[in-house]
Amino acid sequence: MLFYITIVDFGALFAQGVHRKIQGQIKSMERELGKAYYTGWSYPKALLMDGREVLEAEPAVTIKDFVGVLVEWIQKYEVTQTYIRYSSASKWFIDLLKYQNMHGIKSVLEITTYPYDIEVAEGIVKLENLIFVKEINRYIHRIATYSSHQEIWEQPCFNLMNGINMNDHPISIKRAEDIKIVFIAVSTLQYWHGYERFLEGMYLYYKGGGEYDLKLKLIGDGPEKKYYEDLVEKYHIQLQVEFLGRIEISEKERLDQQYDLSDMAVGSLGFYKAMGAEEGSPIKGSEYCARGLPFICGYRDLRFPPDWEFMLNVPNNSEPIDMNRVIDFYEKVTLKENYKELMRKYAAEHLTWDKIMEPVVEYLNLDF
Repeated sequence: MLFYITIVDFGALFAQGVHRKIQGQIKSMERELGKAYYTGWSYPKALLMDGREVLEAEPAVTIKDFVGVLVEWIQKYEVTQTYIRYSSASKWFIDLLKYQNMHGIKSVLEITTYPYDIEVAEGIVKLENLIFVKEINRYIHRIATYSSHQEIWEQPCFNLMNGINMNDHPISIKRAEDIKIVFIAVSTLQYWHGYERFLEGMYLYYKGGGEYDLKLKLIGDGPEKKYYEDLVEKYHIQLQVEFLGRIEISEKERLDQQYDLSDMAVGSLGFYKAMGAEEGSPIKGSEYCARGLPFICGYRDLRFPPDWEFMLNVPNNSEPIDMNRVIDFYEKVTLKENYKELMRKYAAEHLTWDKIMEPVVEYLNLDF
């Protein structure tokens, strides 16, 4: 039995994307390793889950309580392997790793962001983390990371990327129109998405006499929404930008419809704001690729070759996007009649969770 251990509240705003990711990873591991359950901490309870079904729920007010419940479940379900989504170190987290080590439980620790300190809380929690993080490599011997690091805390790394289930992302049916491009951006509208660069670029394009009909569909909700709305009004581009709000997972057909009305996608343009981050693999890049939508991004995407013909990299800074360059890129891409099919083929061969989790599964399957 394998446990996927995480301390995420699935009712929180970000949980939709996290839950989808966890399910993708679990399904890929189950194909080779057998049945897997996952844990969550929906305060004040610890949850043991199978898909969306709650198998067990126990009181857990503190991280100490949560770890205690985890150990009980590990014993009850005779767990032999764990995959841990790391948040921060503490005495109780180290106790969990010690227990695993003592009982011969093979484990992989996933670090979603590295260097990870930028996401760790301030004050006593950060101090505790800095003290106990030094002990992790005594009990964990493989780390999964979404960076290009080959080693973290003196332990070898699996370099992962955000994967997808192809069936969840059908290919877009829209074909190019003359002098018109419809852009789509699906996100939680955080500061690192940097869409202000795109909005300013549209403003400057029309100020300079641009003739293309450019439309932007912003799907999602979040702290930057009001800022973007104010910019749209300031730049007088209300006819070019549409705010469609958040679309729930249960409204998949509605989201598919918006993709079918779009020509090109916009990825994150504000990585430079996140402690100068320069590389990554945000999930949307994989989804855009599977749907056959060329896209623009402001970071080095680890999933694609440098200068990949269907992805436009722009500088990782605060400068407005050069829309003439974007238009030239799009026109070049659409000269290939089968560009959508080529993008989807790449996604199927490189971006599924089955492909991405292969090295992790092989490691957990090894007998020592």
